[in-house]
Amino acid sequence: MRKLIPPLLVVCICLGAKICLQKTKLISPPMSPDLKPILASYQSTSVEKYAFGFNSLIGASIWVQLLQQSDYRPLKTGTVSWEFAQLNTLTTLDPNNNRAFDFGSIFISVLRRDKIGGKILLEKWTKKRPEFWRTWYLLGSHNFLELNDYATAAPLILKASKMQNAPEWLSSLGIRLLSESGQLYQALKTSVELITQIQEPESRGRLESRIRSLNYNIQKRHWEEALSSYLYKNSKLPADLIDLKAEIALKKRELSSLFENEKDSDLVNQILNETFTFKIDTKTRTIASAFPEKTGGLEKTGVYNPSLKQEKTK
Repeated sequence: MRKLIPPLLVVCICLGAKICLQKTKLISPPMSPDLKPILASYQSTSVEKYAFGFNSLIGASIWVQLLQQSDYRPLKTGTVSWEFAQLNTLTTLDPNNNRAFDFGSIFISVLRRDKIGGKILLEKWTKKRPEFWRTWYLLGSHNFLELNDYATAAPLILKASKMQNAPEWLSSLGIRLLSESGQLYQALKTSVELITQIQEPESRGRLESRIRSLNYNIQKRHWEEALSSYLYKNSKLPADLIDLKAEIALKKRELSSLFENEKDSDLVNQILNETFTFKIDTKTRTIASAFPEKTGGLEKTGVYNPSLKQEKTK
């Protein structure tokens, strides 16, 4: 029995050592430094200059290194990620590597929250493949979802919608982004131009609903501007909406002039002839729909952005 004690002690010591070693990090993985955008750009051009024709081989090694050493830490302000620097170098060495552009831009935007790097990478892709609808769509989506820049995103999405093989719902998204950025006139004008190009019934029906919603919100804005002007001049609410008729007439002429070259269109005539009824809310001193049960679905013209909703609830 005594002969078994030493081996058992050795086994126990080995097990204890194994557990301790498993819980202790003897070697820390290297931390890849974040960079200034100009340094990341310099790295890519330098590697390309001294590649000596081994672009594919160097690019493959960069891809392997990227997958092995990628980090998840949030970025410091004003910097781009090490991962972006690697992807930027890889796409400089191999500009036809669409996966590096497509997957890489989403990878660094989500994993490292590298919004600047993601935008630079996608802008680089649009220059390499300007005829491909997905490049413009992803760049527009990045501006919309990551940067909350609706004004910049809208024309990019609309440009993608007009390209070959682009899904028809892109045009509707572009219109919504124009609306969200406050460009209601431009959104309405673009909607009328696009609807003649759309043949699919469901997409056409949605765009027609969007046009009616834009028309409602433009008319409501006209009344709001007229009321604001009246309050500024008189410091009191008007007795009736009739007091605002003169200024509203000028606003209607502005809307009519928007379609000066399409006056013969049935759709344009429908837009110009449809009039919505509003009232003055004396409690809030604002303009409201006289029949909210009929126009409730027309109030919203923008897009749903979950990130903005989360920020408001915090």
